[in-house]
Amino acid sequence: MNFFENYIFRWLSIILVWTAVDADAFTPPGRFRESSTLVGNRLYFFGSQIIAQQRDNIYLDVTLSTLNTTNPSWFMLIPIPAKFLLASSCVGGPNKNTIYLLNHLTTSNDYSNDTIVYAFDTEAATWSTPNISGQIPLSRQQFQAVNDTNGKIYMFGGTQFHNISISSEVIFNDIYILDTLNLTWTQGSNVNAPTPRVDFTATLLNNGLILYIGGTVGVGIIYMSEIPTYNTNNNSWNTIFAIGDTLNSRSCHTAVLSPDGHIIIYGGGIRDSTDQSQVLASLDTTVNPYKWSIKPMIGSNLPPSLKYHSSDIVGNFMILAFGVMMANNSFLNLTNVNSKIYLLDTRNYTWVTSTSTSPNSSHPQNPTVTQIQTVYSNSLSTGVIVAIPLVLIAVLVIAGFTGYWFYKKKKQNDIIRISGSI
Repeated sequence: MNFFENYIFRWLSIILVWTAVDADAFTPPGRFRESSTLVGNRLYFFGSQIIAQQRDNIYLDVTLSTLNTTNPSWFMLIPIPAKFLLASSCVGGPNKNTIYLLNHLTTSNDYSNDTIVYAFDTEAATWSTPNISGQIPLSRQQFQAVNDTNGKIYMFGGTQFHNISISSEVIFNDIYILDTLNLTWTQGSNVNAPTPRVDFTATLLNNGLILYIGGTVGVGIIYMSEIPTYNTNNNSWNTIFAIGDTLNSRSCHTAVLSPDGHIIIYGGGIRDSTDQSQVLASLDTTVNPYKWSIKPMIGSNLPPSLKYHSSDIVGNFMILAFGVMMANNSFLNLTNVNSKIYLLDTRNYTWVTSTSTSPNSSHPQNPTVTQIQTVYSNSLSTGVIVAIPLVLIAVLVIAGFTGYWFYKKKKQNDIIRISGSI
């Protein structure tokens, strides 16, 4: 390798190292009241109550072989067409790779009287507003939606108010079903429906039952042992009563279903506070009646008490993200937001820093969902993608001219030395 080739090779090596470090440099700031949805190895997060993040569309790479809390891999995508907060997102579509956002805001960020659905194609990284027919539900906030494996999304509860006046608030106890295959809305059964509520969790069991846990009814509380269920097989309501440990009422918590049939809840509170000894609990749905168990906080990298956060299950691991942290035994400080993620091994209820450091080292395969390609499409990421090649070209040109100048000079010096020796 001559001098010029060696010079260029060194510059290329430096540039490749620089771009590799820069590509993984994105770290999202803390947020709360976002919504999350898992597709393949990507955990998507949409919106926030924080104004600057209300159109954010970001995802976390949750590949189990590399997932860790120290250096998580974050990416930003094309923004949501409208602001998104206090709402819900679910996966659907014929290939189960489209995420549907059930929103109360238009693209001009005005309140809509009816629910607006925005669809994100995770394959193409594009947004659309599908034309949906049928019984379109009134728009709402602070509700929960959950999807089954047949392309249907079940939306229950929530509240509608278009201004700050509490007197204009309406709380719902109706349930609507969005068929994402046929793009139609239908209203589910209201017979024996529970009382209107907000800020609860919705978890679909493998037997087709949706469990609605916690939340609030206006200024009232809901007992954690009294759990309304909606049977998606025959569209009927029922109420079950769980036994076991007595859990304090709570709202704005999260719930996931572990592979062994336990609903794991985390965080939340009531009247802006919480019982620190009951942050983590599980409901065993494999026994009859269902049974609550309060779990101790053990392991490394324990999360703080959280409210308005997200939790999702990937294999045997529950992922906590974002939310408002408790300060002075209160969640009232909405600037005290969490920007970290936390991992719970649901096989032994131990908090870990990575999936590889878990005492149970074997990992199940990630959920079988259509895999997708990385696409960077929003203004920030597009600017970065455009800027990096331009900078690289400029650096290469400068390096090339510099290297060529040194090469010519060295060659001339060699000629002079050779001429002087004759």
